[in-house]
Amino acid sequence: MKTKMILSSFLLLLLFVQAKSQSPQFPKEVAAIAGTYTGAWTMYGIDDKGQIIKRVAWTDTIKAENPQIKDDRAFVSVTDEMLFEGMTAPRKMTGTEGYFINKDGSLGDYFINFGQPYRMQKLSKDVWSYVAPAHPQELAQLGFKNVVSGQHVLVKVVTYEQGVETHRISRLTTVNWKDAEGKDRWIQFVSLQGFHKRQG
Repeated sequence: MKTKMILSSFLLLLLFVQAKSQSPQFPKEVAAIAGTYTGAWTMYGIDDKGQIIKRVAWTDTIKAENPQIKDDRAFVSVTDEMLFEGMTAPRKMTGTEGYFINKDGSLGDYFINFGQPYRMQKLSKDVWSYVAPAHPQELAQLGFKNVVSGQHVLVKVVTYEQGVETHRISRLTTVNWKDAEGKDRWIQFVSLQGFHKRQG
């Protein structure tokens, strides 16, 4: 009886080890996202004359942690604490950032999600981009009225500046709106620009 119990325990241990060895490893690309980043940002819009002006600026600290796999995504949880010019209390946003997982287990497109997911296309080794609609409510905060259409194109380039991983990001926005006289107006401009630097 004792021998049977020992054999049973051994078989269970063997099955556990086999299951562990066959389970997929967590993607190193996702684990590598984890860390703390600090940055500075400026958002631009237009004034009453249609001239490009700075609308708002802020600094932020991002904490990316808790790498995990859920459904078709491997990601980290992200907390972004932002301090806007002229404000004393920071604002916080939470989201996720990582990769979609293909059916064969390989990594797919990169994504960021702060309430709405954006799928980023990898253009080259350290360059990503995504396209998103610019909604009238959002563009109103940038000074646009009577918006007909708007489009964002965001580009992220990862550099290593004095050995520090740096994410430089710019967003190009194209807007069609009607002026006070009802005439069609068009503009294309950099509406957001900033960076994140990895700490530690």
